[in-house]
Formats: sequence, structure tokens, C-alpha cells
Amino acid sequence: MSFVSSYNAKPHVVLFPFMSKGHTIPLLHIARLLLHNGAAITLFTTTAKCQSIVHQFFSDNNITIIDLPFPGNISRIPPGIESTDKLSSMSLVLSFAKAMKLMQP
Repeated sequence: MSFVSSYNAKPHVVLFPFMSKGHTIPLLHIARLLLHNGAAITLFTTTAKCQSIVHQFFSDNNITIIDLPFPGNISRIPPGIESTDKLSSMSLVLSFAKAMKLMQP
């Protein structure tokens, strides 16, 4: 017995890049390629990223952007810092990465 399905849903890819330009920008390029090939894309990001890089990249495309607030009151991380390139020292990367674990919808 053979089962044939006519179900041809387009693939749905969820992206949540590490909050660093070196991680975000390449994933945005991949997202464009996936969109071009018919995939649905959902991107998780923060307010600062959403307002800068992400909207410039996808202003004319159909992509779902989920804006997650970056946690506040993180030890050693000043308010408003949502990307590693904004850290005053690379010694803060571990604190920053721990703060990312606290991101919740």
C-alpha cells in the first residue's frame, strides 16, 4: 500500500541570532535566501535590533518579527545595551550572554 500526500506546506524557519552583529548579519542574509526560495521566516530579536538592522533588511519582505524585550537591571550591563558591539569591554560578554537567557515573550 502506498500513501501519497498532496500536502505541500512551505517550510517555516525560526531564527534567533546571538545578539552580536557578527551573528545577526549573516543570519539575515540566510533569511533573505530562504525567503527567495519560498520559506516562511520568523525572526526573534530585540527592540534595538528591530529598529536598526532588521527593518532595513526586510522593509519590503514578508517576514514575521518577534520583538523580545532585553532584560533590564543586569549586573554590569548598562541599560539599553542589546548587542555585544555596544559593550564597553569584552569582559562583559559572559554577563551579557547570561542576560540573554532571561529574554521572555
